[in-house]
Amino acid sequence: MRTWAKRIRLAAGVAAIWATPATAIESVWARLPAGLPADSMAAPLHRIEATGPRPTAAGAAYALGQFHMARGEYPLAAAAFGRAAARLEGHDRGEARYRQGVAFLGEREPGKARAAFEEVAMLSQTLRALAQLGLAQSFVLAGERERAIDVLRRLLDGPAAEAEPAALARYVALCERAHREADVAAARARLARRWPRSFEAALLPPPPQAGKPAGAP
Repeated sequence: MRTWAKRIRLAAGVAAIWATPATAIESVWARLPAGLPADSMAAPLHRIEATGPRPTAAGAAYALGQFHMARGEYPLAAAAFGRAAARLEGHDRGEARYRQGVAFLGEREPGKARAAFEEVAMLSQTLRALAQLGLAQSFVLAGERERAIDVLRRLLDGPAAEAEPAALARYVALCERAHREADVAAARARLARRWPRSFEAALLPPPPQAGKPAGAP
């Protein structure tokens, strides 16, 4: 469970910007009571979502999604991001659906995650690489390892942007399990060359010793 939780945190943080739909969320913070403790935000945000105009309600729902994600409450986060997405359009909708997809991964709902990431890939050029990474994760969760490898290969063949280090690390792990030594070596070398200071490079286990399978003691 700890390994899976770590993967979810990496997926959620891979866009380290935690980008928000600025036009939708801008007025939300001004409506919250001054000095409100972070763990007491849920009820006021629900009230703002229920009573505010559409853009403000969207921002409140998005903020609720962030609140629940930070607490590991994935079903609640997915529902909140979904409500935000229903009130948004274009790139802003893509951001909300991307976060919903990550929450679905945490909820272990690969089919719903896949649908969210596929929509994001169509809605937002900016988030397309991250959506493809999420799509690969959804295939892993569904037990479709070869499809995940194929998605990651296509992602890494293009401009993967900030998704590249996480995609390379995931590709290494999957190819090791599939005994694709040449692909593993190439991906490891690319990660070390292009992203030497990344968390993914630091967390990647050392290559197995010659003649010893990956994961062997």
